[in-house]
Amino acid sequence: MTKRLSKTMTLEPEQRAPLWFVAVFAVVVVLIAEVFSRGVAVGSRVQVNQDFWLLDRAAGLVAYEVLALSAILGVSMTSGVWDRMGLRRHVRLLHQLATLLILPFTALHLFGLYEDTDVPFTLADLLIPGKSRVTPLATALGVLSLYAVVVLVVSSYLQSLLTVRVWRTLHLLAFPMFVAVTLHGLLGGTDSRTVMGALLYAIPLLLFFGFTLERWTAARRRG
Repeated sequence: MTKRLSKTMTLEPEQRAPLWFVAVFAVVVVLIAEVFSRGVAVGSRVQVNQDFWLLDRAAGLVAYEVLALSAILGVSMTSGVWDRMGLRRHVRLLHQLATLLILPFTALHLFGLYEDTDVPFTLADLLIPGKSRVTPLATALGVLSLYAVVVLVVSSYLQSLLTVRVWRTLHLLAFPMFVAVTLHGLLGGTDSRTVMGALLYAIPLLLFFGFTLERWTAARRRG
């Protein structure tokens, strides 16, 4: 007999934004950016490209930070720290909210990359791992991370249909995905070359590994 997820591990339907809303919201964000960019994209092509470059940098960093928040909250929920503070329910809601925010900001990041003709990216470059010749390793890691995020988000909406084993197996993707997207930013991001930019990647990565180690240690004690 298959074991389903308990109510403590799932969210009530009214606590979840509909999946179609999240997808439509991400598309609308990109369409608004497209219309707005066409309206303000005046001046030289160099200036326009710089605007799109700034857009993809800013959106990429925000997408990474909300992904980091989601990953850190997700792995820390098994540590017991939030239970002791009586905050587990609120942390679980914040974890899901952060996960959903990854999608629209990632869409803006891809939009900026696609529109910046100084460093040309085709749709195939942005959607097929290994297709791009611009920072190929970093780009491939980013594409793979995008698909991993989509799997994690969709599986969160299918919790009631999944067994505990399947759900936990899918969510193990969060560990390699977070490492991959961090490497994507460090290897391909302009801001990672600055001290502040490097800290924006290093601090979340250290917190993630710290909570992961605590989770692994707690599991060893229980088993």
